[in-house]
Amino acid sequence: MLSKLDVKASLESLVLIRDDRLPVRRIPLREKPLRRYVLPYRGLLGLVLICVAWTLSWTQGEIPLQYTFFPLWLGFILCLDGLVLRRTGTSLIVRSPKAMAAMFVVAVPYWWAFEGINQVTQNWVYIGSEVNINLLDYLESSLAFSVVIPAVFEASELIGSFGFIRRFARLPALVLGRRQVMFVAFLGVLSLAALLVWPTYLFPLTWLCLFFIFDPINCLTGRPSIIAQVRNGDWRLVIAFALGALVCGFFWEMWNNEASVSWEYNIGYLDFARIFQMPLLGYGGYLPFGLETYAVFHFAAGLLGWSSDARVPMNGDAPVNGDAPATSN
Repeated sequence: MLSKLDVKASLESLVLIRDDRLPVRRIPLREKPLRRYVLPYRGLLGLVLICVAWTLSWTQGEIPLQYTFFPLWLGFILCLDGLVLRRTGTSLIVRSPKAMAAMFVVAVPYWWAFEGINQVTQNWVYIGSEVNINLLDYLESSLAFSVVIPAVFEASELIGSFGFIRRFARLPALVLGRRQVMFVAFLGVLSLAALLVWPTYLFPLTWLCLFFIFDPINCLTGRPSIIAQVRNGDWRLVIAFALGALVCGFFWEMWNNEASVSWEYNIGYLDFARIFQMPLLGYGGYLPFGLETYAVFHFAAGLLGWSSDARVPMNGDAPVNGDAPATSN
């Protein structure tokens, strides 16, 4: 039995991709294309960035968080994009580099909005860092905030590539008429106002109010929206983006836990049973945050006329524009 075992071929099968859906690697002055390995180059680069930035972030040295946070999460984004490309033959960067670039830009005011809300709710504070006092400080903070949307989208698309997501494609529909959709938008504005008036009790609305405002607008204007999906009984985007944000949340809290510069939480009556620095129930906020992120970015993409470029395929979708279908495992 052992004599028939081809060890070299067995090891090669672990690292080589034998999948015609992926683009052939060609380099100048080389006639034969390169063979495709476990991750595309961007994924391997992402792993390198993660290893280097993670080490520096947890080292109690003089390299502050603002210099390691962006490369750490850029590595996370590139690694996940490579994994998605490996599994499905397409990815955010492959389909629309401009939409990916827009995610980094839109994420800056998006998270600054949460920082503004936090000035009222006081749910988190930064430890070991100085208060922003000049333009350079704000630019450094903005660079760190820019990874939020692409990270959530990449994690969500990866989750959406797995076969289990198909189970949520045909569930009971939640049908909302035009007036009901408009009422949801009004409810979102009302919840934001109530949050700012009674932050001690209503701070969980931080992670819901923007979704209630922007997703109805997307639905009414014909942009991609969660409401339009669940109206057809398709809950795949809901599950993928809720879990995608939760995955990002786990890594945010894990990498924050031992960082020399970090943040701490104070969420009042929910502040117990901490995992890393985050109370257990606080992780529940990541679930609607994923939906909120989807809604806000598609609102911005719609203003730019890029709605179709920003669509996220789910397992079971028909191929679009020559993209390979998602994997079924």
